[in-house]
Amino acid sequence: MLPLIVTAAIIEHGGKILLTRRKPDAPYPLLWEFPGGKLEPEEHPEACIVRELREELAMEVTVSGIYDVIYHRYPERPVMVLAYRCLWVGGELRELDVAGHCWSAPGELSSFDLLPADFPLAERIARDFASADTSRL
Repeated sequence: MLPLIVTAAIIEHGGKILLTRRKPDAPYPLLWEFPGGKLEPEEHPEACIVRELREELAMEVTVSGIYDVIYHRYPERPVMVLAYRCLWVGGELRELDVAGHCWSAPGELSSFDLLPADFPLAERIARDFASADTSRL
């Protein structure tokens, strides 16, 4: 089975990283994740991340580039997560299609009840921030 392609935004603001909480009626309910979502047919991944953040959080972002690619096999199907570094450029963050949000210190991301596919990403962010060279993030 081909993997489902999803995007994830890595947004840093004031030294913290944005996480969102899945809605109670979503698959893997109430788990935390990096905001983003499923790629639509014929959609470019960068356009997907911009659309998803607008729909879920009323945020306007610009995409600075790919940060990581994660492959994870869930019991129901594999996923390929395209994680992009994004810059928040407009809009007031509102919870339009999520159950919650929080800004977390990079080293504390792994302490959240994250979607399994997001754990490697959280660990990489913690390492990159700890290295004191946050320009790599």
